[in-house]
Amino acid sequence: MTEVKLYNPTELNREEWADLQVLFRDSVGSTIEKYGINDRYDIEIDALAEMDDPERFYRSHLDPNTEVGRRYRKGQSYSNPRVAVATEANEPVGFMYVANNVSGSNKELKRLSIIKNYLWLREVAVKPDQQRQGIAKQLGVTILKSANKLQPVSAYVWPNEISFLPSVLEQLGFVKTGEDEIPVFGDEFPSTTQIRMQASSVKNVLSLLEKN
Repeated sequence: MTEVKLYNPTELNREEWADLQVLFRDSVGSTIEKYGINDRYDIEIDALAEMDDPERFYRSHLDPNTEVGRRYRKGQSYSNPRVAVATEANEPVGFMYVANNVSGSNKELKRLSIIKNYLWLREVAVKPDQQRQGIAKQLGVTILKSANKLQPVSAYVWPNEISFLPSVLEQLGFVKTGEDEIPVFGDEFPSTTQIRMQASSVKNVLSLLEKN
């Protein structure tokens, strides 16, 4: 039986985050291999998952602000990160990570409101041999129940790498709000299209997720 628990990222130790890093690499690599338009080398997937720098992966999940100006754009600010972890027989089989996100000026004021204070869906990963079994849905329900129900939701997806994801989010009430080219696999490899998608509220996404 799959059990899902919600954590503050600091509640997981380095070894536990190392296990989630490998899970992320395997999950994303398998999904891109199945559904990607472009062929990607293992070295590119490893770069995306920061396999050569587990300390950076660990630090950025304790505090995503360490990646502002690097992986994430300048002017962003993140708070209240949390991670839902799915386990079976005490072994992780999936996780989903979110944080609150504001940007631009007046960040402190935005954190006190819900208008421009987004629930940012950073990543979701499920072990390759256990995908399509409802684990991602369990993770999503747990995460969304931890958020302000009136808070808008944002996510960034790569349609050329995981082609089905935009339509999945559209079924949950997300709409496209922006597009850019991002070197997520490292500067030495071709960039990919990144689409920003946004839903009006946690409440709406949760309602649609629980119906599907």
